[in-house]
Amino acid sequence: MPEPSRHDVLPVFVPRPRVEARRDIGVAAEPFPLGAVALLPGPFQDGTLRAHAYLKSLDPDRLLHTFRRNVGLSSGVVPLRGSESPDSEVRGALTGHVLSALAQAFASTGDRAFSVRADYLVEQLALCQERARIAGYSTGYVSAFPEGFVGRAEARERVQAPYATLHRIMAGLLDVHRLVGSPGALRALTRMAAWVGWRAGRLTEAHRRDVLRTGCGGMNEVLANLYQLTGDPAHLAAARYFDHAEGSGPPAQGCDLTGSHVSEVVGAIREYHATGDLRYRDVAVRFWRSAEVDDLTWCGTYHMLELARQLFRTDPADVRYFDFCSRALCDGVLGGMRPYDFGCCHGTDLKSNTKHGAGVYFHDGRTLYVNLFIPSVLTWTSRGVSVRQETAFPEGSGTRLTIGGSGRFSLRVRVPSWTPGARLLVNGAAVVVTPGTYARVDRAWINGDVVQLVLAGRRV
Repeated sequence: MPEPSRHDVLPVFVPRPRVEARRDIGVAAEPFPLGAVALLPGPFQDGTLRAHAYLKSLDPDRLLHTFRRNVGLSSGVVPLRGSESPDSEVRGALTGHVLSALAQAFASTGDRAFSVRADYLVEQLALCQERARIAGYSTGYVSAFPEGFVGRAEARERVQAPYATLHRIMAGLLDVHRLVGSPGALRALTRMAAWVGWRAGRLTEAHRRDVLRTGCGGMNEVLANLYQLTGDPAHLAAARYFDHAEGSGPPAQGCDLTGSHVSEVVGAIREYHATGDLRYRDVAVRFWRSAEVDDLTWCGTYHMLELARQLFRTDPADVRYFDFCSRALCDGVLGGMRPYDFGCCHGTDLKSNTKHGAGVYFHDGRTLYVNLFIPSVLTWTSRGVSVRQETAFPEGSGTRLTIGGSGRFSLRVRVPSWTPGARLLVNGAAVVVTPGTYARVDRAWINGDVVQLVLAGRRV
């Protein structure tokens, strides 16, 4: 793989927005682009730098080994181990996760060391996809395992969730297109989506329900996202092939909250955003309210964080979504950091630690939401203002926001449910707050204004 020269690293990154064909329905607030939020020193920046360094150390040809061998191409590298070993039934999932992590790292930093690696992986996956028919597979198929694994799922034979693994590869391609701007990633993804639509579309509805029991991950999510991006109704039709009888996603009662299960529910809320069909929203809300989140798997935590962010887009008045995110990030993502070992949750760790800027701040154009207490600087370009957040949370007892620039907007700051004695000060003057809500301050802000949230009580 060609290495970028030092001149390829961008000193200042300006995000390149991707224009989607369709606007999401039922959305009241949006996150800022990753490039608009710069992390300051602290544990979240440490986790990010650790993930960035690891991504730069990975040999992409080892990630591609099982893809190449699957279509009869030579590969002289040492295979990966663990869940990515050549005899693992979920091999290839890490490559999808790495694609997403590389795209997020590039979107956050503009460092072309990440985009060059992502482009190389996409280029080589496309070559494998071109050889699908030569290898005896159907047009558009690209994977590190034979297409027969999907046939085993269709026959209700023992196999380890092939669609869930394929979803991760497709989601990685989508992220590289959205965040890096790769047309090749979109081409490969569109061909793979056509394969999914053809393969699942051949089955009766009852037969597809049987296949869903093997675990299909967020296949409905990535296909709904692709529909929003392209406007092609074939992708929405394919997404609906992965709906459960009650809408989409498994029931929360009795669910083990694995990543595959939760990502199906993320697909449900994305299908709501794509269609406006309230049954999809209701599935996601019911799941959220009844899910037991105290003992999540690593992958389950990642997808519950994404579900919380998507539900907040729909209902930004509900403080519980980011109360959960705060706990999950501090106790799960940071508290459970481990050496990278090619285990099944290895990839979601990489993705979590390359998107810590996601969700800290949301907006609706006129209102700024401060959801998470993470040291960072937000650049709100359309308003010509910045917000510098300084905090030692969770060890510290609050956060301090300093406004850069001037202008009128509404500021909403999350007051956690567990802090009965919280206080909010604006330039030293107290503002009445209620725990379990967003404190609201409407004013014309001037450069240097300071907002301080003081928390009290035991963090839970």
